[in-house]
Amino acid sequence: MSEPVAAKVLVVEDNRTMLALMQYYLSKDFTVFLARSAEEALEVLQREQLHAVVSDQNLGDGLMGVDLLKRVAELQPHAARILVTASTKLEDAQKAINEARVNHFLTKPFTEQELKNTVGQAVHNAALLSIRDKMVQELKEQLGLRPGTAKPAASKPGSPLSTRVKTVEPRPPEVKGTSQSLIPESERLAFRDGLTGLYNHRYFQEALSAGLVSARRREQKLALVLVDVDGFRRFNLSRGYAEGDKLLRRVAQLVTDLMEDPVTHARSDNSSEIAARYDWDVFGVVLCNADVERARLYADKLRKAVEELDFPEGSGGAVGEVTVTAAVAVFPDQARSEQDLISAAEKALRTSKPSGPNRVVLATKG
Repeated sequence: MSEPVAAKVLVVEDNRTMLALMQYYLSKDFTVFLARSAEEALEVLQREQLHAVVSDQNLGDGLMGVDLLKRVAELQPHAARILVTASTKLEDAQKAINEARVNHFLTKPFTEQELKNTVGQAVHNAALLSIRDKMVQELKEQLGLRPGTAKPAASKPGSPLSTRVKTVEPRPPEVKGTSQSLIPESERLAFRDGLTGLYNHRYFQEALSAGLVSARRREQKLALVLVDVDGFRRFNLSRGYAEGDKLLRRVAQLVTDLMEDPVTHARSDNSSEIAARYDWDVFGVVLCNADVERARLYADKLRKAVEELDFPEGSGGAVGEVTVTAAVAVFPDQARSEQDLISAAEKALRTSKPSGPNRVVLATKG
């Protein structure tokens, strides 16, 4: 079995020290090309098919990073475009997005982990877009569509054209507490993560806010659990993004399957109690009327279920290869506001890293 080809990343930076540092950080996971000017960068673009371009905004040769990334969008539209900048002005970001179709921003100063996460996510997203475009093109070809041709007329039910292509929508994991029949399809899709079927980050924030309002009014506790897939970036790089996506979907299913009341073993009907895709490889779970013990039991049950996961399924020898670390923060024990609760859980995840993977950690107050 051949080794997967590392994604090709071009880094453009006129400062030698910064260029060498970024190369050192990224070369462990990617094939890195370096350029100290827009001219050198364009030469690389002519000879290499890239997965991502990371460019500083100030290149020092009269051409700005936005201008270079605009050329990247024209020459290699499927390559992810990352702008490194010290500016936090909204108008600068709008210009970068509108003119250069910049996908990601990296704000100075940044850490090694921020650089790796940003580039990794950008490469992953670019790969998904490329796959999507290929699928769309294949579908058009199956339907007999060509550039510049008119859309074929609607066929009668049962005709060869109407049955030529069959699309099956993947069924998302069951999510607790929402009457699906009462929500329009377009609204459900707007709140869903396309990969896992869980709620997305936007809806997660809304549900957490609603849950805290209810907890305050009823004088109840509320638990937030953040679940981080250990070593997911390495898994993606070694197994490939398709397998990484399958793994996220499998973990997402376990996240929702295990959300039940420890006494009744039944799912709650509270609409604010949800599971969501919080970040690239992190899931967020909101448990209403849950103290630290209930949340810890849920997190540990999930940790054990993932540890016992045979992935890829049916391989027989992969049990224990995939693990998660879960952080638990409870309102009002550790925090009394939405942001403080999130910060407490995120901090618990970060500080747990030196102790190793596959564990449940409890947030501390303040």
